[in-house]
Amino acid sequence: MLKSYLTSRPYTKFVLIEDSLEERGQPIFDFLVGTHLDRPQSIVHLFTFHGSFARALKRFGTKTNFVIHDFTSNSCGWNGKKNEESFEDAALKLSANDVVVVDSLAHAIHQCGLSETYRVFNALKNQAVAQVIALLHKDLLPSTDKVNKTFEHLCTLSLVVEPKFRSEDKRVQYTYKKLSGRVIKQVEEYNFVNGDLFTKKIERLDPKKLLQESVVPQVNPETLSTFKIGLSDKEKEAREQLVLPYLPKNEEESKEEEGAEIFYQLDEVDDWDEEDPDDDLDI
Repeated sequence: MLKSYLTSRPYTKFVLIEDSLEERGQPIFDFLVGTHLDRPQSIVHLFTFHGSFARALKRFGTKTNFVIHDFTSNSCGWNGKKNEESFEDAALKLSANDVVVVDSLAHAIHQCGLSETYRVFNALKNQAVAQVIALLHKDLLPSTDKVNKTFEHLCTLSLVVEPKFRSEDKRVQYTYKKLSGRVIKQVEEYNFVNGDLFTKKIERLDPKKLLQESVVPQVNPETLSTFKIGLSDKEKEAREQLVLPYLPKNEEESKEEEGAEIFYQLDEVDDWDEEDPDDDLDI
């Protein structure tokens, strides 16, 4: 679904790609820019605010429908004079089918200020340009939450790239605002095959399955030794039937032996007088 939101016409008006040092959003950013460059009817205007201007020109400069605006080489007037056009002046001159690309939004805010940068993007969104694409490095801003909420409110499709999790593919969390007002929030995995973007929806994980996978399997001691440690079933049965002298007797046996009895067996040498010793008494 994400790929269709990025490339299908009519284009979503403002695409914001958020990344950090932990996971870079440059591959998705370059893919989206390259998609527009492959369509000659669109003129792509790249506003570069960081890095090498020559390197940025080398990345996309061979295309005939590509225009680059340099706000890197002489942004502070090191060469004697500042740029003749400001970011706002250059952006507001664009025509209907143009695509505006800003690399990066964090550097534009540092150079122009948050208020002016927001004003330019708000004007571009209401302008008749085909699409606005911006790459935001979140870890370069002191108040990331404030800037994120400000531009996420303004954009129509925001992407937050995330590292791998339980898969070989990377993840992207996005929020898409439809023209009808419906908001779609989704997390998908993505990868690139021969320069083409492929995405797939992440299925909801089953808690029972996760619990089963988290249980540590029992280790059989016999696999850790070269000699036999355990007992066979027959040996276990014989062990259970063996009565040891120090073990308590069964309850059934103890019930049968309740009450003391004395048995005396006469021997031949026993002196047994059969006469009654009280016969001589006169009572």
